[in-house]
Amino acid sequence: MTGPADWRVLDLPEVVALAGRAARRVADGYEDTLTMEYEDARQEALIILATKPAMVNECLADPSLGLGVLYHRLVLDLIDRVKTVAKYRIRHTSYEAACDAAEKGRV
Repeated sequence: MTGPADWRVLDLPEVVALAGRAARRVADGYEDTLTMEYEDARQEALIILATKPAMVNECLADPSLGLGVLYHRLVLDLIDRVKTVAKYRIRHTSYEAACDAAEKGRV
């Protein structure tokens, strides 16, 4: 469960850069399902960080956690947000793919 958003965590350049890295990883991981593009993933990452300021502050305050644990948690949160949509899209053929298959006589 998340509390109120605290957008001040996004004033930290290392946190914003971490959001970009996590977004790239998730966007690249789901590129074959066209589920989430980089910019969408980046916006989602920034929202997650702002709505979980306690997680951000905990990781930044504890050297044993640091940015590595924050990155890992953020990637997991991003994946949770897209996995349902990704599963749905994997089971369905896009309009373009269906048209291409029809043109080649595979339907």
